[in-house]
Amino acid sequence: MWSRRDLLRAAGVGAAASLIGDLGCRAPTPPTPPMRQLDPGLRPALRDALAVLATRLTEPVVFARVRRRIRAAVDLLERDVADDTVALVVLAGRGADGGWREHAIDRVDPALVGAAARALVAAAPPGGGAAIAAGPPAEHAGPALDDPDGLTLTDWRARIDDLAARAATGGNSRLVYRAVYAVTDDETRWIVTAEGDHRERRVRSRIGAVAVAWHGSAPVAGTVEIAGGFGPATDRLGTAALAEINGEALALTTPGAFTAAPDAVVVLAPPVAAALIARSGPRADGPVVIVDDPGDLADGAGYGSFTIDDLGRPTAARRGGWVRRDRAGRGVASFTNLVVAPGAVADLAATTGAAAFLIDGVADVGGRSDQLALRATRVRRLERGRLTGHAWRDVELRGAVGALLAATTALGAAPVTVAIDDDVPRAVVTPGLVTRAALVPSRGAA
Repeated sequence: MWSRRDLLRAAGVGAAASLIGDLGCRAPTPPTPPMRQLDPGLRPALRDALAVLATRLTEPVVFARVRRRIRAAVDLLERDVADDTVALVVLAGRGADGGWREHAIDRVDPALVGAAARALVAAAPPGGGAAIAAGPPAEHAGPALDDPDGLTLTDWRARIDDLAARAATGGNSRLVYRAVYAVTDDETRWIVTAEGDHRERRVRSRIGAVAVAWHGSAPVAGTVEIAGGFGPATDRLGTAALAEINGEALALTTPGAFTAAPDAVVVLAPPVAAALIARSGPRADGPVVIVDDPGDLADGAGYGSFTIDDLGRPTAARRGGWVRRDRAGRGVASFTNLVVAPGAVADLAATTGAAAFLIDGVADVGGRSDQLALRATRVRRLERGRLTGHAWRDVELRGAVGALLAATTALGAAPVTVAIDDDVPRAVVTPGLVTRAALVPSRGAA
């Protein structure tokens, strides 16, 4: 028997499977109080812990993160609103022997924070220490475009029900599965160092829908997702985009296997371009310039936006490298928002000449190092800038990342934010692009 998660993964929409695969299978959780209620008790405890660390450690830092995730979803069987909170506190510093020491706990209890600080200092060699600068706490507030703090459970249900009703437009009985979801992370970080005391709150959301139809022996999906720092604004996902995914799931494909095209002109839709750019990282030259921009992008486009890293350093300065902490507290060097400046081309297909292919979705991304193997959800043939009606599902795009970017001949005019990771929040903000790549029949998951 197929589970919801199995169906979505088989249809090539693993991201949706991870967000809604356990829909209706979790026990309800009580509402979480706003993070501002934690601040009066937690912030002094963090400063006291830093004072303890500074007696024996250089470069002391106390980091705390409380991440509240509200996930609302509706499919053909269930309606679910889950409200979960996870916490992390990391105390760290460098001992007199030069070794870096860390201690992580998963609760923001002031007594536990103090005990962890004392334990870390007790295990450190004698010597060392740091002077703590005086000064008021610094607040780093993100854009409050749609604040989840004021939403009740009834509000969440009303928003997701409206999204589900609009997503039903254009569907028919051939659709075997349909779901909509809105996932909002409301994250507050406190970073206390010898140089200063910081607090930053960021709200980011992923809002999307998926429709699945059965074709022959396999499921085929149509998907759409928007992401950014705009909060739980489900009305940003328009009815036209929701209706389009039903047509994508129902669309027929060309009989027979795809014929390999070793040097094809390809139009990469923004989600496909994002997979390429995420593998590349920042790039200062060539036809595609990629900038790591941690700041507040226009209209809430920044999904990974933070003004300080998890060691309290300004992200704009990038002193000593960019550090984020994963859910286990480990420091991870990571980009935030990789941003590609848009071009001026409204219709990329019109630039392709006699023959080309449109790659409009990503099922899986593989390959090692600079080599990319991207399994497409669908590849469509273009002739003189127009779709011919030929389409294939089991196709891989292959090539070296650097060569694919260097071969870019056109950039679209409309950038899209594509969320890449939630644990250490990252995103790519990019338009579509035209390049040259090898297209071959898929050998299965890349």
